[in-house]
Amino acid sequence: YPVKNTQSKSVDLSLDTEFNFLCIAMLGPRKNIENTVEWFLQEFKDNEDVGLVLKISSGRSCIIDRENTMQKLQKIIKNHKDTAKCRVYLLHGNLTQEEMVGLYTHSKIKALVSATHGEGFGLPLFEAAANGLPIVATDWSAHPEFLVGKIKEGKKTKEKKLFAKVDYVLDTIPETAVWEKILVKDSKWAYPKENSFKSQLRKVYKDYGMYKKWANSLCLNIKEKYA
Repeated sequence: YPVKNTQSKSVDLSLDTEFNFLCIAMLGPRKNIENTVEWFLQEFKDNEDVGLVLKISSGRSCIIDRENTMQKLQKIIKNHKDTAKCRVYLLHGNLTQEEMVGLYTHSKIKALVSATHGEGFGLPLFEAAANGLPIVATDWSAHPEFLVGKIKEGKKTKEKKLFAKVDYVLDTIPETAVWEKILVKDSKWAYPKENSFKSQLRKVYKDYGMYKKWANSLCLNIKEKYA
């Protein structure tokens, strides 16, 4: 998949929070959205400056889908809505490729997060990295193959994974996730560790300069390697 040289078009998100994580996914077992939101709310419950922007849907871009998606999201956050100071935003509907670039490069969007169980490729991860956005993601499956690049540390230049790596365990996919010829029964996927995911979110928030430096190096590497 090649890098696209797409112009950016601004997206007015009206965010109240200055530091926001972005998650792009379809609602479904493999994307692990429920844990992504739950763990974020637990980690930043006392921080009113941090938000999570969810570019998600249940499968369509219509009004009915938006309402269904909102209801599912409200079930996840219902136990936190009166106690957590951090914010969760729902961004629903179609965006042009130019608007997606505007989303990745928005001044208040600081990192892309994914607690995915597995990816065939990971297009949002690729596009976010190609636009210089720091990444927090499960350290397994397809995306670690392109989230790697050269970076200078001290006097040496080394190749390393340039993203906040979330530890995991491999285990059998649940029966409810089996999808004939796609998610095969008795196959395995990654289960991100809660403590590791929370820790990586916190590290990116506290030491953002280092992760942004990684992201800039990764961006250059991707544009050169995947032209």
